[in-house]
Amino acid sequence: MNEQKDILSSPEARENPFRMPEGYLDSFEDRLMARIAAEEKPAASRTVRFWTILKPALTLAAMFALIFGMGYGVLSLTRTMGNKPGTDASASYATAEEEMIRPASLINYYQTGPTEEPELDEDAILDYLASELSFSELAEIYAQAY
Repeated sequence: MNEQKDILSSPEARENPFRMPEGYLDSFEDRLMARIAAEEKPAASRTVRFWTILKPALTLAAMFALIFGMGYGVLSLTRTMGNKPGTDASASYATAEEEMIRPASLINYYQTGPTEEPELDEDAILDYLASELSFSELAEIYAQAY
């Protein structure tokens, strides 16, 4: 079963397995000349298909339409499409600047001087504590104070 054969000594292995078809060299020159003549045709005589030229332009147009559609979808989903630039944002910024930024600046503080805080009465403090703290927290505060 484990016979070892010497492959190179067999007569089939000594024959060349590659063969040329019959009559190949007889018509080789004619086929080569026909192929050269076909490649030498001027480029202007070749017909260019309409689709070959139009395909890249249509692809580019489709990509722009896709990008535009995605942007339109995002703007319509976030409801930012109808807002005019500079109306709401600048108005809210101006309001915030007047109410928060300018009164907090150091220059404004030194020009107008410190303002006095309004005094809180005991009822206001008790109402605030009662609304914000639980009963146990109020009991702890009362125990610490007395």
